[in-house]
Amino acid sequence: MKFPTPLNKLKNLSVLSILVGLALAVTQSACTSQPVETKAQMLVFGTLVQITTYTDTQAQAEKAIHAVETRFQQFHHEWHAWEKGGIVSKMNQAIQQQQPIQVADSVKSFILKSQQLAKQSDYLFDPGIGALIALWGFHSQHWQGPPPSGEQISHWLKSRPSIADLYFKNNLLYSRNADVSLDFGGNAKGLALDIAIDELRSAGIENAVVNIGGDMRVIGHKNRRDAWAIGIQDPTDPQRALAEVDLSGDLSIVTSGTYQRYFEWQGHRFSHILNPNSGYPASGLVSVTVIHADATTADAAATALLIAGPQHWRETAEKMGIHEVLVIDENGQIQQTKAMEKRTKLL
Repeated sequence: MKFPTPLNKLKNLSVLSILVGLALAVTQSACTSQPVETKAQMLVFGTLVQITTYTDTQAQAEKAIHAVETRFQQFHHEWHAWEKGGIVSKMNQAIQQQQPIQVADSVKSFILKSQQLAKQSDYLFDPGIGALIALWGFHSQHWQGPPPSGEQISHWLKSRPSIADLYFKNNLLYSRNADVSLDFGGNAKGLALDIAIDELRSAGIENAVVNIGGDMRVIGHKNRRDAWAIGIQDPTDPQRALAEVDLSGDLSIVTSGTYQRYFEWQGHRFSHILNPNSGYPASGLVSVTVIHADATTADAAATALLIAGPQHWRETAEKMGIHEVLVIDENGQIQQTKAMEKRTKLL
């Protein structure tokens, strides 16, 4: 996936934020009958988070946005795979030592949901491959190679650790495989989007969009009446949109791309999206965009479909219950599901 984006990559963030007009500002219409538009941005997860709300009062929006930021800072510390002292780090240490670890209900629920998504994807999406991600150097803000040796990858494949190796006894987490290393980069931003929307709704906000590095979840309508117009990046020119979709109600749009995070070594580009079956970066597709009501599901699916590649992404989408998908292959060719075609306007 795409988590986190380093600060020196912020210039490549999605045109999605441009198209929905997010910026650091707070505005209020002179007409009292109009909703108050509040826009804010923050830097969390090493990437730009942007929020726009439409509310009755500015104070309502500011309070809700502050609550989201507080949750995000906590989430950043707890769920980064390489954050010392966070829950992921603690779980990985316990797994390595073959010791059970007590986890909160919310953590257990997210792991169980991630296991379900992994199973539906035939484990193309698999948060248990953290050791492989570390082997490729993507547990660092700076990715520079060299790639791991064939022997190192073969050694990892012999164990083939997976989130499927985890199980619970009440809230005690166990692993059948000491080589499991959790990394939720494949769906953590989706979870963060879902958390943000839950916080906003708890504050009574029903019209908003949250954008984390180009992945979004929207509720209600822009200005309480219009759809949110959202662009899909051109992988060859991320500042340009090659398609536009209108979203309203309660939907998420998530993109996984091999162009978003990578390093080059001896003339070859190596993407951070790794195929657990081969141990090497995914190939064939350069971008997958998924629309789904649940952002956590959309995030995991976008990763899985990109790994599935040009020949098998439709099959994987069907298994995961994903109906709206747009993919772009290495030749720049666009393919879409029927449902996505109805929504998409190619530019």
